[in-house]
Amino acid sequence: MKLIDAILKANTKKRGKCTSPPPETSTSDMGIKPVKKKIPHKYAFVKARVDTSPPRYNAVAKLRNLQNWRRRLDRLRLENLYLMMLIKKTYFMGGRVDSHWDYEPLRPMQYYQHRVDFLKRTRRENLILYERILTSDARVETTAELNRAWVRNRRKIVEQALGTFVLFPPIPCEEIEDLAFVAPPNVKRPRVYIKLGIKEGAVIGELCLELFTDTCPKTCHLFLELLDGDTLGHGYVNTCFYRKVPKLYWSGGDVIYNNGFGCYAQRGRVIPIGAENYHFPHSMAGLLSMRVTMDDEMCGIFNITFKPLPQLDLRNVVFGRVVRPSTTYTIMSQMGNALSSRPIIELLSSRRKEAGRWIFGQPNTRLASRSSSFLRKLLLS
Repeated sequence: MKLIDAILKANTKKRGKCTSPPPETSTSDMGIKPVKKKIPHKYAFVKARVDTSPPRYNAVAKLRNLQNWRRRLDRLRLENLYLMMLIKKTYFMGGRVDSHWDYEPLRPMQYYQHRVDFLKRTRRENLILYERILTSDARVETTAELNRAWVRNRRKIVEQALGTFVLFPPIPCEEIEDLAFVAPPNVKRPRVYIKLGIKEGAVIGELCLELFTDTCPKTCHLFLELLDGDTLGHGYVNTCFYRKVPKLYWSGGDVIYNNGFGCYAQRGRVIPIGAENYHFPHSMAGLLSMRVTMDDEMCGIFNITFKPLPQLDLRNVVFGRVVRPSTTYTIMSQMGNALSSRPIIELLSSRRKEAGRWIFGQPNTRLASRSSSFLRKLLLS
């Protein structure tokens, strides 16, 4: 037997003894997974006793948790704020913080470096303080200001010392030469205020007028109606005093033509009202009287007197007075010219108090319309 035959025979015997299937018929090559035997758990028969349903909603408990979370958030915020303060402090100190040393320096050198740092920090603080001293303003008054104040106060003291000493200052009282014009004890007379001024010029001042409503109610009503301005555009405001005789009287209040030739009739009347009475005479200065025409008509034109004028008795109705002393009244008495209308003095505004509120006079709008129509007719003619 040859060697090759012996080898082939031995291989044939080994293949016959092998019980495993050939490689091409194995289950792994065919893609079939081996089945594992499932062993049941030893407590599989025990049933669960825990409730697996979701918990009930409890608003109170949730709020309590929110409070805890809020406190926790506040605590974290405070901690962060504290850390930021430490970081800022470290930055302002120049970045010097305690750090780990790789090697411990000599003790004398530590003291030396500490003294050097302290000296630098002290110099820097001194420079900052010196700059603040140079740039900051003084919180107290300077010596020059105190000297000027003392000069002013000393001059004031000397001027007051030269004047007469008044222990009890006099109580201002109204000037009424005739006691017949004093209001009765239980009567409160209304007061009105009119402001006078030069046309397109300066303001002279304000006059306070007291009306005798207890004796001349109709005349006072006519005066107040024109002072406030009626609904038709008539009023005393913006009218002028067309006649000014110094130290004698002033005349004004023409709401129709503004020259003393007009006559106003109240709304709802065909003719003006007549003279109400001549109860008061023109026996003192500062009286307010309304002119009466030859036909016994009061057209709203009034006078302000500067001296007793008995020649006007039984011709003008006295229905008020000027509250004196008054600087404006004194200036008025020195102004004017009997032969000229210059300077033109206008009644700029008026006001009076009624039921706790101020009533202001409306300007006269009829004078402007009449003047424009007159100029138009003059140009056309």
